[in-house]
Amino acid sequence: MVADREELCLIDDVITKGATLLAAASRLQETYPHANIVAFALVRTLGFVDDIERIVEPVLGTITLRGDEAVREP
Repeated sequence: MVADREELCLIDDVITKGATLLAAASRLQETYPHANIVAFALVRTLGFVDDIERIVEPVLGTITLRGDEAVREP
């Protein structure tokens, strides 16, 4: 951590591709260009499902912009 550097954490309930979090982080980066921005989501999914069979272990990943699409790994 660098002294005098803002630390921001975005919190979301569900993350699919990550486009919403990526857009929010981009807007915050405009206002706080030197900030370290991280995000937390309670649940991650690959799309809409009728029934969730089980909840799996937590994961640490990244969201990047490729072209005009948000890509979440893993």
